[in-house]
Amino acid sequence: MSAPVKPAGNANQPHYSVTDKPRQLDDEDMAFIVEYTNGGQVAALREHVLRVWQRAKQELWVYKCIQQFMFLIPKISRHPFYPKVLAAHQESQGQHMLHLDVGACLGQDTRRLMTDGCGQHQIIALDLVADYWKMGKVLFLDEDRMHVPLIVGSLTDEGFVSADNCYLRNSQMGDLIGAADFLWAAAVLHILSKADCEKFVSSAHLLLKPGGTFYGWTVGNREAGDWHTTPDGKAKRYLHSAESLHAMFMQLGFSKATVEYTSGAMWTPDDSEERQIEHLCFSATK
Repeated sequence: MSAPVKPAGNANQPHYSVTDKPRQLDDEDMAFIVEYTNGGQVAALREHVLRVWQRAKQELWVYKCIQQFMFLIPKISRHPFYPKVLAAHQESQGQHMLHLDVGACLGQDTRRLMTDGCGQHQIIALDLVADYWKMGKVLFLDEDRMHVPLIVGSLTDEGFVSADNCYLRNSQMGDLIGAADFLWAAAVLHILSKADCEKFVSSAHLLLKPGGTFYGWTVGNREAGDWHTTPDGKAKRYLHSAESLHAMFMQLGFSKATVEYTSGAMWTPDDSEERQIEHLCFSATK
């Protein structure tokens, strides 16, 4: 990811071209925001979503997930590891547990955690910029009641995440190095180069406490290799296979990992895609 830019800046990246005609939003698309807003009127909420989407096109870098309205449907609750997360929170009996939502974007997964019983004090969001998080408060109509803190920074920045010299260690939220029980990241790894993907996973390992779990989804391929250009235009993104991603987790110090191909749609390929897109579901325990 990079600092937000307007869509006009994406001319050299065809798969980030932005349509002016949004697709129809069906009941599945609208289900979570209707639930979260306590049964708001579907028609009015649908118009609200479209207004926020149009605003996002004008003000922010329009990632594929935003183009396709994937921000409306939390992915976290569809992950096979998620029931274990909820069980751990329930069994904690009020003891402090920490869940990090990395690459939180508009915050739909954070809000799913909240509606499933995780306290706001148990969640911290991280992202490269605050713009998406702020727009999420507009989207979900909770500017007056969303108090989950957001830390701005990148897990690929070795100066940001360091055991010796780290903003996270000095943040008002306490020392986060080795503090997280769970770290969630969806639709993040596939926007990174191979080197940055390794940095990200290494930082995730650093933030987790012993026994903590890093889990999420990513776009992948049956044969690992380079893909499109990264958002900053400086390198090629890297798509992992299940085998290569599992090997990376183990090489970077995780004690066990599970990586599986899944049919759970996180990305709808364009007709122009030259490589077969797969979806990987993973969990890795420190």
